[in-house]
Amino acid sequence: MTKTLSRFLYGGDYNPDQWTEETWPEDIKVFKKVDLNSATINIFSWAVLEPREGVYDFSKLDKIVQELSDANFDIVMGTATAAMPAWMFKKYPDIARVDYQGRRHVFGQRHNFCPNSKNYQRLDSELVEKLAQHYADNPHIVVWHVNNEYGGNCYCGNCQNAFRDWLRNKYKTLGALNKAWNMNVWSHTIYDWDEIVVPNELGDAWGPESSETIVAGLSIDYLRFQSESLQNLFKMEKAVIKKYDPETPVTTNFHSLPNKMIDYQKWAKDQDIISYDSYPTYDAPAYKPAFLYDLMRSLKHQPFMLMESAPSQVNWQSYSPLKRPGQMAATELQAVAHGADTVQFFQLKQAVGGSEKFHSAIIAHSQRT
Repeated sequence: MTKTLSRFLYGGDYNPDQWTEETWPEDIKVFKKVDLNSATINIFSWAVLEPREGVYDFSKLDKIVQELSDANFDIVMGTATAAMPAWMFKKYPDIARVDYQGRRHVFGQRHNFCPNSKNYQRLDSELVEKLAQHYADNPHIVVWHVNNEYGGNCYCGNCQNAFRDWLRNKYKTLGALNKAWNMNVWSHTIYDWDEIVVPNELGDAWGPESSETIVAGLSIDYLRFQSESLQNLFKMEKAVIKKYDPETPVTTNFHSLPNKMIDYQKWAKDQDIISYDSYPTYDAPAYKPAFLYDLMRSLKHQPFMLMESAPSQVNWQSYSPLKRPGQMAATELQAVAHGADTVQFFQLKQAVGGSEKFHSAIIAHSQRT
């Protein structure tokens, strides 16, 4: 029996490993002062938890879990698999995804892994197993948060081989595949499964900036295949967690709708609770987020978690103005009115540097709230 949330969660992403431990108690005091009652932690902490392969150090995470628990905070525990440490790229180059242009990525960014890399799958599973064993009995952990905002298609050799197997399973025969894809056009008929190549800029590309191809069936099937590949990673992590903690709900945050990379209707059945990141642009009409909230609620016909939203400006939209007085409350209450059982922000404390330095937070660089 999966547990349900015992109270309305009001909180958001907190990345204490970006700060010295001496600052944590004061942060939590501020969070309580503005009536927060939850924190999402450990989303991007893989390099801290596993500085070298097989060497795990949960001491820092233990301390922040204890401090949040002492403050009676509910904890949304991330699995830390959303961004990989540098040593993984150096030791296992095949874990890095290959983009549509055929370039293998190097260390950096996130969404940068190949979902069909056996090395990535193994390392991911091993970390999650250690986390689940370590924290399964903690009553303050109310939700497990797998990865973060899945996405980023890969076009590498691992994916090409797995895609061919996926097509064999779907079509059974090359005749059926050729008919479905209309491969008699331009002499594209396939006579051997090994002749199938993944979409790429040097093949049947539809323009230099597109990840689609002139073969619509290939394009659509590859998107379905990539969505299922990422979904299999989610299911792998969830199964590991449930082995040690069968009652705490497990989710991953949906995002960027409409989104062709992820088939959220298919993913929904594997979520114990739907969670969603909402960042409407400053000029978005009110009906747009309203529609997306309704969509999230409809996926399981139950309330959802507003896992991320911005207290004010973001750092990645074309135009990112500060929110006007009252605007934050209005946007969050709109989500609640459409079925959100939580209001959570990214981020609780503004990053000291890096990509999200200028993304708004509950505690700004000025230390004002």
